[in-house]
Amino acid sequence: MIFIVSDASSIILLEKTRLLDKIINEFIMMIPKEIEMEAIIFGKERNYPDAFRIEEKIKKNLIKVKNVKNQKFVRKLMEDFNIGKGEAEAIALFKQESANLLATDDKLAIKACRSLLIPTSGTCAFVTQSFDNKIISKDEANDMIEILAKEGRYKGDIIFKALNHIKGGKNEK
Repeated sequence: MIFIVSDASSIILLEKTRLLDKIINEFIMMIPKEIEMEAIIFGKERNYPDAFRIEEKIKKNLIKVKNVKNQKFVRKLMEDFNIGKGEAEAIALFKQESANLLATDDKLAIKACRSLLIPTSGTCAFVTQSFDNKIISKDEANDMIEILAKEGRYKGDIIFKALNHIKGGKNEK
């Protein structure tokens, strides 16, 4: 089974698109304690519906939350790559748990992962891959990309490429 660690932005965007439900049926999803704080505690304080839905998935053990043991490594990642604590904890948890993939849409975290040889995927890529693998239909994929265009911090060319990919795809779901 494929094991994915996520940072806050990706798990929130996956939930907003409703793709998270399908992903947790196919893969093991884990987040560090800091991401639980960023995505749920802060989100609930702001009354964001996705925060309550993510919390429910954690309560049902569909998303696992783990403490990162090596906080020295977390601080070093933050310092060396100028990334936030959540992204640093996600990277540290990836290493700690020997995960297969790190879900992140954070530009600096992606750069850090490249230099650490950690495979990453952004939410747009999750959508296009789910479409290619017939997990979601063309209409679902288009709707999800539209949500990402509104809710995410994507450059226009990333959204454009994703929409063109889906438009040209042969998914018959």
